[in-house]
Amino acid sequence: MPFSAPRPFSWKQANVVVPTLIALLLALVGVSQGLHRLTQEKEQDQALDFAYRSAEMHFQIGERFKAYRQVLRGARALFAASERVSRSEWKAYARELRLDTEFPGIQGVGFALSVAAAHQGAHEQAVREEGFADYRISPPGERAEYAPIVYLEPFDWRNRRAFGYDMLSEPVRRTAMLRTRSLGLATLSGKVRLVQETETDPQAGVLLYLPVFRNGTSPATPAQREEAFVGWVYSPIRMKDLITGTLGNTPDRIRLRIFDGESRTAEALLFDSHPELAQVGRFQATYVLELDGRTWTLAFESTPAFSMGKTVDTVEATSVVLIGALIVLLTASFAGARQRALDLDRIGASLRASEARYSTLVNLSRDGIAAVDGGLRFTFVNPRLAELLGHPADALLGRRLDSLWPAPDEPRSRTLIRRLHRGEGATYEQELIGARGAAVTTQISDAPLLGRNGALLSVIVTVTDISERKESEQRIRYLATHDALTGLANRTMFLELMDASLRLTSRRGTRLAVFFLDLDGFKAVNDRLGHHAGDQLLVATARRIRACLRASDHLARQGGDEFLALIHDVAGADEAVAVARKIHQSLEEPFDLPEGRALISVSIGIALFPVDGTDIDTLTRQADSAMYQAKAGGRNGIRLAGEPVPPEAPQQGS
Repeated sequence: MPFSAPRPFSWKQANVVVPTLIALLLALVGVSQGLHRLTQEKEQDQALDFAYRSAEMHFQIGERFKAYRQVLRGARALFAASERVSRSEWKAYARELRLDTEFPGIQGVGFALSVAAAHQGAHEQAVREEGFADYRISPPGERAEYAPIVYLEPFDWRNRRAFGYDMLSEPVRRTAMLRTRSLGLATLSGKVRLVQETETDPQAGVLLYLPVFRNGTSPATPAQREEAFVGWVYSPIRMKDLITGTLGNTPDRIRLRIFDGESRTAEALLFDSHPELAQVGRFQATYVLELDGRTWTLAFESTPAFSMGKTVDTVEATSVVLIGALIVLLTASFAGARQRALDLDRIGASLRASEARYSTLVNLSRDGIAAVDGGLRFTFVNPRLAELLGHPADALLGRRLDSLWPAPDEPRSRTLIRRLHRGEGATYEQELIGARGAAVTTQISDAPLLGRNGALLSVIVTVTDISERKESEQRIRYLATHDALTGLANRTMFLELMDASLRLTSRRGTRLAVFFLDLDGFKAVNDRLGHHAGDQLLVATARRIRACLRASDHLARQGGDEFLALIHDVAGADEAVAVARKIHQSLEEPFDLPEGRALISVSIGIALFPVDGTDIDTLTRQADSAMYQAKAGGRNGIRLAGEPVPPEAPQQGS
């Protein structure tokens, strides 16, 4: 077969091959750029999602501890309302709390009694007489003071292991307990192994303490707190139960580790949602949580599952490549342009869908959401934040976040900016000034987003209106210090007012009188007309007594049909007796109630400062004793501490 030379490359072939190669090159470039753009968008979406979820989990943990603190305040209020809380009362209180459903994570609500070494034997014998024949303080050994757990509900098999345990015998618990007694504040312990733990599913634990003082007082100095101290109300908390109860089963997509303090050592580790993971997550965030004298470090990391379903879709990428190749083969000269158009359209659609999705989430949020730059200037504001502040969204853009604070605070602003540039998020309460000058109490959570080079890209800010919650807290404080029926101060509030009055009276060198009032015949009215009439009678009685006093005087309901009054700036016993007689005359008038007419009288005991005492306990005890002497003398009487009241002189013309 003869040899034939290759045909020369024709111009026609060149017109096909060259444009085809150019189109193919352009298609490859367009596909590459499109995939890169899609990847960037997915990464930004993941970063925002991770920051939001981390901030939300941090906020939920902080809120849960506020609820736990309220549980202990309620327990302490139980001691303030009763001279001695019985074991059955403690059990009933714990049962009403519904700890297993309302406060998951709390192992129980307990009370540890302060027992001096000299009283150890008497204490153990007293508890044994309650039906616990084998009760003894553990661990054994001689110590100057013991703090055995005497009440712990629910009293199940796990909590029975802690019954009688002396918590002062263990250094970590002891540090927290001495701190709460000295300062009078709630205190969270460091990491411990709870006595309730077994070898099955052991968990790290912490304990939250609140001091209990005699008669529900709130002593002002460490020495006074030491003198009035009774014991500790506390809650043991298992960390895994706490986090599971707060966050549900921790999402597989985010790893949460909690460390006691700022050190990230194995010894300081309180909780790890994914202990099996060894690699460092792609996204990370760190929050510092201040909880009742302890600092917790919350370290969040994304897990491999976090990115599942969020990478560029393989089908989508394959489709782009196949379409580009098909267009190159079919159209040659304009394949590259068409491919670029398709790529840009696909990328644009993906961007619009992503923006629409997150815009909907942000715009429908019940919280204000904003983005600020490194100078705290707003770059985005959702409708809820604009509504909350009363400003149009456009008016807030470019404005600094700290310009909404009630007063300029440059040092604090600089500290905030430095923290954000370090990539540290935080949650804090802050008043913001709205468009009409009204202050709005909010809780702000900020989550800085850093680039790969460590530079601050932006800050996502979540603003929650907590005005109603603050009003609820004020209402709770009011109910804790006032009598719900009459609206008068309760005994706890009265003793605080009396303490302040004694200090002021001592400085001025003036006098005051303490009245202890007990209604005569109230039980008969209550039995005859019913409890509702009795309640109305108490309200009317409080109103009449209040009308007999000056605005500067204090009146409180001691409980039942007993009242306490504090009369300021009295010249002496005669003036105090005159006020008491005025009360007598007022209460002798009949009470016309819907259920019928009621007649009562009152026995009044009077103690004078500084004649009959210079401290709260002495004055109230003297007034109480004088009141009982008045009752013993036939009721409807007035008695000064230590001496009878002379009969009232007859008025002229009578």
